[in-house]
Formats: sequence, structure tokens, C-alpha cells
Amino acid sequence: MNVTETDLAIASALYPVMVECARQSPPTKLTYGQLLDEAQKRFPENEAVLRAIPISLGRRLDVVRMFLNEHALPDLTSLVVNADTGEVGSAFGADPIHVREQVAAFDWSTVSEEFDLHIDGLRKEAAARSRPKRNRDDAKKLMSAHYQQHRAALPKGIEAHRELIIELLVDGWSVEDAFEAAASEVRKEAST
Repeated sequence: MNVTETDLAIASALYPVMVECARQSPPTKLTYGQLLDEAQKRFPENEAVLRAIPISLGRRLDVVRMFLNEHALPDLTSLVVNADTGEVGSAFGADPIHVREQVAAFDWSTVSEEFDLHIDGLRKEAAARSRPKRNRDDAKKLMSAHYQQHRAALPKGIEAHRELIIELLVDGWSVEDAFEAAASEVRKEAST
């Protein structure tokens, strides 16, 4: 799935609403419209959420599902139901009542930070896809200019990570981030 910034902005607003519903006994089911209304109330500054429509939430719930699957967690999206039937769609693929029992039994406070890290990771991947790529010669020129300008502030031994810096620059990283990644490697080596 090619995740967009809009997908991430909306998924990050939907997740805490679903977690709160999961903590209730029994877990509260929400229609797509109710889920979106609640997210809009909680995140009035999130433009993507404010512009969202219920019919587009399936894709955004897939972003949440990616996290849940990656960590082998109960499927929170079992709480989101169709307004007409009051139940998940046939594509859900599992017994929603059993899944909701698992959702209710799980301690969601143990994974709140992991979800934020998951979203941050997806955000970085999306940004990397949209960054302009550089050729090797341009990357070397950028690296050299930055090194000359900031030599005194750079950690001793960063020169050994020249190829890493060039590779990151070719991949579209900013020169500051590429040098910080190399500096991080120098610090790791120094601590071992």
C-alpha cells in the first residue's frame, strides 16, 4: 500500500478513538460516520480529518490494520461497522464478535507509543519517496561543501562514513540528516 500523508494524518486521529472504544465494557462499536465525527471533535486542527468523508475511511483503517498485523494485535477495526447492518462487512474475514472480545481483553496502553512510532516510520518512508534523487557527483559535491563548512563541529572519524553520506544524499536525504546519520554511526562505534 502506497501510504500518503493524508492517510497517516487521518489514521493517527482514528486510532485513539478506537482504542478508547476498546477500553469500554463491552467495547463500543462505531459506524464510519460516528468514528469520523469523534475524530473531528478531538482533532479540530487536523485539516485532513476535517476534510475526510466516511466513505474514504476504509483506506485509512488499512493503515491502522498494518500496525496491528505487524505487531500481532487484535483487530481494532472490528469496532467500526456499517450504519445499515450494524456489523463489519463480509470482507472482514474473521468472526467480528470473537475479535472484539480479543480487542476488549487487550491492554492498549502498552502499545500507544509503538503506534506513534509506526506512523512516524511510514511518514519518513512517504517523504523519502517524494524527495528528489541526486546523482553521485552532485551528492559528493554537497557532502564536500558541508564537510568544509562544518569540519570543526563534526565528530572525529566521520570521514570513515563517506560512502554512507553519499548514499543517503543520492537517496534524497538532506545534507544535515545524512551527516547526522553518519555522526550517529561514529557515536555507536565509540561506545563499543
